[in-house]
Amino acid sequence: MRGSLLLPLALLLAACGSATTTQTIPSISFSTQLNITNQQYQALRFDNGVVALPASGLNGGGVKGLLVVRQNASTYLAFDRNCPYQPYDACSTVSLDRSRLFFRDSCCNSQFDFRGNVTGGPAQRPLRQYSTSLSGNLLTITN
Repeated sequence: MRGSLLLPLALLLAACGSATTTQTIPSISFSTQLNITNQQYQALRFDNGVVALPASGLNGGGVKGLLVVRQNASTYLAFDRNCPYQPYDACSTVSLDRSRLFFRDSCCNSQFDFRGNVTGGPAQRPLRQYSTSLSGNLLTITN
């Protein structure tokens, strides 16, 4: 009898423990444009340059803002700053690490490379990536 109670209890505890890691970042529609020649985006003039943008209202960018990375002169990546590990926590915001070599969520200490892939910490999913297109000096980021 005692053993038959332990299995359901163990399954219940396992399910509760994994609930926070299976939450997903909310999906919002937006479109934003950056003029990459603007002084505030000067980091995007160099390969591996990163610009962090705050969320800015209904048509802003992402749930908690954007991280924009220049891979080369014609390729840019954009990620949501909302960490995929416990995305509903108020502090779950990803930023450029002080070393300027990777992204880090100071809440859970997850780490991500400049392609959005997990490199450390409890996060198991990459950063949410958004579509980018470059036309002249205008970089358009959409979801």
